[in-house]
Formats: sequence, C-alpha cells, structure tokens
Amino acid sequence: MLIMLKILTVEVPYNKLLARLGYLQTKTKLDEKTAGLIRENLNLSQKLVKPQTAVAFENITISGGKVSDEILFESGYKIRSSNLMVLLRDCFKVYGISVTIGGLLERRRDVFLKKKETFNALISDAVGSVAAEETIDLVNAQIKSYEEKNGNILTRRYSPGYGDWSLEDNKHFLDWIGAKHIGIKLNEFCQMNPEKSISALIGVAKRKTE
Repeated sequence: MLIMLKILTVEVPYNKLLARLGYLQTKTKLDEKTAGLIRENLNLSQKLVKPQTAVAFENITISGGKVSDEILFESGYKIRSSNLMVLLRDCFKVYGISVTIGGLLERRRDVFLKKKETFNALISDAVGSVAAEETIDLVNAQIKSYEEKNGNILTRRYSPGYGDWSLEDNKHFLDWIGAKHIGIKLNEFCQMNPEKSISALIGVAKRKTE
C-alpha cells in the first residue's frame, strides 16, 4: 500500500551542517567571515529544499534455502539478500521509504560550480545532504510512533547497495514504493535523480513480552 506523506518544512540544523562540512570533527574554530558565509548560504539554500516522500508497506515472509535467501512480499515482489533476511528474521511487515528534496538546490550548486565558487557549491551540496537525511529521519519517527502505539518495534533502516542487497534492485524497490509519484528516477548507473534522494527499508516486529 502506498502512502504519500507531505512534509511542509525540514529545518537543516546549523551544527549538523558544520559536521557535514567537516568542521566539528576537526574542532576547527571558524572565523566570523566563514561562519557568516555558511549561515548566509544555509538560509538561501533552505528556501530551495522542497521535501517529498512516498511510503509503502506490506506483510512479508522469509524464505531461506540452498539457492538463495528471499524476502517474499504479499504482492509477489521479492528481495534476495542474506543480510536483509537476518535483519528481518522476526518481522511480519516492512515499510519502504523514498524521500527527495527536489532538484532546485542541486541546480543552484551547479551554478556555483560553473562560476568556480567552490566553497559556495560545497555548502549548497552539504545542505542538500543534511536536508535529505532530516527528511527520512522525520518519516522514520512518524512510522515508529505509529507502530509503537500498536505494540510493535522497528529495525534499523537498510538501503539498496548495502551488504549483499544489490544496488541494481533499487529500481524494483522504488517501483514498489511508488517513488515515481514524487519525481525520483534512476539513471543508467542506478543513481537517483534528483541527487538528494534516499530510499530505505524498515522492518516491523511484534514487541516481545516477558
């Protein structure tokens, strides 16, 4: 089942942006000019973040055999992955999440690159990455809140390209989610377009009682 969740705004935390740019890890003290430039770019970039998300969920069964380990969906969709089978071994249902912040910000980044304004381009790119992560974190939190009210728990997120889950399978995964409805496409190298897009799967299991 496909769910379209509308997220009106996603705020990019300044500290997370600094971490993405590598400043917090190195504990580099920012001079006022650099800090001002980062904040100015953040404020301008924030206006170009247009979050959208599509979510699908479905009951599953796990099939382990000599040939392959498969996660079988009620609709007939299958994922072959031993790593996922281990992650989902106690699960009866999964959610598929796809999010994007749109292409406006990456186009702004590309303009900076053409002008050889490398630092401005770097900031714009970092804002986009953090915004996409913040978006999927919000969706994850909404799903967690709903499922916990029903006595369930969630696994961690897992994305195509991790472990033995083939990156090429992202096409079928996005088709199952319905990511085309929010404008996500794949190029010939299985990279998502818009670039600042994320897809992930989360398992749902019953909370164990003592």
